[in-house]
Amino acid sequence: MNFDGLIFDMDGTLTVPMIDFEKIRKELKIPAGRDLAEEIDSWPEPKRTKGWELIEEYEMEASRDNLLQSGVEDALVKFKDAGLKLGIITRNTRKSADILLERLPVDFDIILTREFEHIKPAPEPVLHILENWQISGERCLMVGDYIHDIQSARAAGAVACFYRNPDGKDWSKSADYTVESYWELENVVLNG
Repeated sequence: MNFDGLIFDMDGTLTVPMIDFEKIRKELKIPAGRDLAEEIDSWPEPKRTKGWELIEEYEMEASRDNLLQSGVEDALVKFKDAGLKLGIITRNTRKSADILLERLPVDFDIILTREFEHIKPAPEPVLHILENWQISGERCLMVGDYIHDIQSARAAGAVACFYRNPDGKDWSKSADYTVESYWELENVVLNG
């Protein structure tokens, strides 16, 4: 195998995309092209807290209603059985991540959420996992459906895999690999 560890994004990667970011942008009056987290964090209190509370409402609703990507459960079991370390880096809260984790058939070795000191696209979450696992970046594949996932992986020296969802924006030119299914991801990870 080419990898010792896999890091997954959550929404849109382990699950089918459910959060309506355009609706959130309209409600919070954040223009397209601006990073939601950076924008909210720049606001004074109590506006910042109210912004994060709205985001959390959407996250919790998505977590309760989420649909797993087709084939994700079988793939995760195969990856775990192959001895791969599994991690999650999400910009969601731990509370919403825990709802999803209850539905998954494997235990993840590490989960970093919005409560971590840094969030994607910063490299620190990936670097933290690499250090924790004691593996090099080229032996770790970060899988995500958004440019932040790819940027975070690249900045940390890890391998970036873009998970392309139907009707989603195409970030494949920025990634080392592009997959459209968990069957394709299994092929990349387990068959080289």
